[in-house]
This record gives sequence, structure tokens and C-alpha cells, in this order.
Amino acid sequence: MPDSDSTRATLLLRLRDRADSLSWHQFHARYGELIYKYARGRGATAVDAEDIVQDVEMYLFKAMDGFVYDASKGRFRAYLRAAVLHAMSRRATRQARQGEPLDPQAFDYLAAQREAENDERWEREWQLHRLRWALRSIARDVEPSTLKAFSLHVLEGKSVTETAERLDMTKAAVYQAKSRVCKRLKERLDETDPEGDL
Repeated sequence: MPDSDSTRATLLLRLRDRADSLSWHQFHARYGELIYKYARGRGATAVDAEDIVQDVEMYLFKAMDGFVYDASKGRFRAYLRAAVLHAMSRRATRQARQGEPLDPQAFDYLAAQREAENDERWEREWQLHRLRWALRSIARDVEPSTLKAFSLHVLEGKSVTETAERLDMTKAAVYQAKSRVCKRLKERLDETDPEGDL
């Protein structure tokens, strides 16, 4: 699980060291599923989506020389979305191995941020990505039965009654589980990702 040293900005800065395989592994662990699910949601096959994850990571690997994260220019998530679309476009035109990576220093973050905010699929996947990451990061601090109740009721959309029956708990316990996990998730996201750009 990433620690406090693995915040977005710190992780991005550490990626400049191409030999830092731990940071690249953490980047993949944090963003690989998001990239994959978004590509699948946009129509990529499972195999193509896996390749797109690799393409995006390879583009970033090539583009990170001299990279300096500057939140005032725009959000990283807008750049990441654009990198995924760029990889999908190149794959679709059979030029996946040609061309230059998306240069993070010449990238128009503000225009991309506006586009990303209008892309409902990307926003939904981004928010689910944040939730999955936060859930993984608090999992060891929360009782398994509490997490299970939260997952059934909130993530899977089961009613309080159905959740309580399936887990042999009271309805009040389901409400408490939801409240506890929501509070802990909010705390975790506020401490690690106050701008929602994790």
C-alpha cells in the first residue's frame, strides 16, 4: 500500500528516475486499473486495453525527463486522460509504435481539464478509481465485516435489509458500517488528495 511519501506529486517526481522500479510499480498499481477500465469503457477489447495501459506507461516513461509537477497549470488527471485517448487513437490507426509521446511540458492542461470535466465516463472512472484506492488504503484499519457491509450496501447497491440479512447483522449495524467507512474514506482522501486529483 502506498504510504504518505507516495502522494501524487511526490510519486510523479520520483518517476523521473527511470531506474526507480518501485515508483513505476506504484504508478501502475495506482493508475493501471483506471486506465484499463476507461479504455474498456470506450470500446477497447480486453487485450487492447491491457496494451493501452502499457502504452500510456511507456509514453510517460519517455516523457518524464525534466518533468516538474505544477498543479497551477492544471490537473494531472486531465493529462492522464489525454494520454489514454492519445494511446487509443494511435492504436486505432495502427501507429502504436510511431510518433512522439504526449509531452507533459508542452501539454495544454487547462484545455484538457475542460475536456476531461465534460467526459462523464472519465469522471465516473476517476471517482471510482479514487474510491477503490482509498478503500484499499484503509482496509487494514477497518473490520472486514464493516467493509463487507459497506461494499454490499454502497458499492453493490443492496438495500440495508438485504445487506443485514446476508451478513447476519442488524440494520443499525449496516448504517454504522456505512457511516464509519464513509468517514474514514473522507479522512483518507482529505489527507492525501484534497483537490481530488489523486
